[in-house]
Amino acid sequence: MNAPEWDGGGNPDKEASCRKFRPTREHDDFFGDGTGEESEAKHICNGTYTDRVCPLREQCLSFALINNEHYGVWGGLTVLERAYIRRFVPKNEWSYDRAPSREDIEAVWPDRLPPEDDEADGEDGGAGGDEEELLGATG
Repeated sequence: MNAPEWDGGGNPDKEASCRKFRPTREHDDFFGDGTGEESEAKHICNGTYTDRVCPLREQCLSFALINNEHYGVWGGLTVLERAYIRRFVPKNEWSYDRAPSREDIEAVWPDRLPPEDDEADGEDGGAGGDEEELLGATG
């Protein structure tokens, strides 16, 4: 699958929300440092601060699921959340609406979740890492 038009085809109302947040060498909300601190990227995708869900969230998530993206936040979901969808949700039902809860992931991969952050909203589901490695841990 080809990537969506992140620039919205020149229409600012259809531009991906993440394009407004440029990573630096020291900081990248979407690919982080492997500590599982992806909550800021999730907030950007899900419109927490702007009350506007990214207009490309579903396309971005579909791209990541179909192309088996192993790193980062795509479509508002972490690698662990996407791994759960790929493994437990029928392909024709893949969408953000089928995102697993922390409890869903904990039931399958209890050792893969970072400790809950008291400052987080409880929706940050994931540890960074390679999806195949995560799936391989379940046998």
